Amino acid sequence: MTGSTEPPKLRPPRHDGRAPRLKAPAKACDTHFHIYEDSIPMKPERRYTPVEAGLANYRKMAARLGLERGVVITGSAMTGNRPTLDAIAAMGGAFKGLAHIRPEAEDREIEALAEGGMTGFRISTRSVGGLGPDHLLSLADRVKGLGWHVEIHLNDIAEVVALLPTLRRLPIPYSVDHVGYLRPDCGPGTSEFEAVKGLLAREENAYLNLYAWYDLTAEGPPAYGDMAEIVAPLVEARPDRILWGTNWPHPTFDVPVPDDADLLDFLGLAVPDEAHRRMILVDNPARLYGWD
Repeated sequence: MTGSTEPPKLRPPRHDGRAPRLKAPAKACDTHFHIYEDSIPMKPERRYTPVEAGLANYRKMAARLGLERGVVITGSAMTGNRPTLDAIAAMGGAFKGLAHIRPEAEDREIEALAEGGMTGFRISTRSVGGLGPDHLLSLADRVKGLGWHVEIHLNDIAEVVALLPTLRRLPIPYSVDHVGYLRPDCGPGTSEFEAVKGLLAREENAYLNLYAWYDLTAEGPPAYGDMAEIVAPLVEARPDRILWGTNWPHPTFDVPVPDDADLLDFLGLAVPDEAHRRMILVDNPARLYGWD
């Protein structure tokens, strides 16, 4: 694609950031990021064109934060899962992945993805060409024998609340991303917050991923204090069902590109209990994504 027809390019991720104040524990995991090598073919219909987001740059960032494990997500701009599988293979067991699968995919195709290190799939109403919730139950039933889970990627908290009855019927674990899309005006005591908190408290299959709260905050960086007030009581309710990720290379146009060190240090504010932080960074992802 050339000229005016090419979707806008993302701003590059930060390469000059500081080291975080918070020391990550051994085997800490970034549960959500994308790898876009220059050679990856892109869909003509996509929301953005990524830049400077190859594996080499990601590994530099992860080393600066002390992250040893990661979960690569097949991005909505990609034409297939091969780039994600290649990144998983290159990391020799340190990476897992989440796939984009078609409703009509044959069993052998899904099994090949599992053999390549994929541990789940993603539904999305937010991505261009994303797989919608209509296929959620049928696909979950097909992959339950693989030990897979599904990541839920939606537009806002209203969509999350509307989907809760379906999520409760799933035969596999699921993670709701973007902190459930709970903005600061949907804090403790609101019906939206209590719905997400109740899901975590009562459903053993439910996980909440904390990534990309920088899209929700009103206060902004570096502390994101208003989002810490959202996250802290959710962690207290169910520390064994909370995940954390960077969302590198940060596919957003509306807010400042975050310093990834700020994203790790956020846990020091929102999750002051060291044992809970270890659950979030090590134990919970090991359980959900399938590390020993």
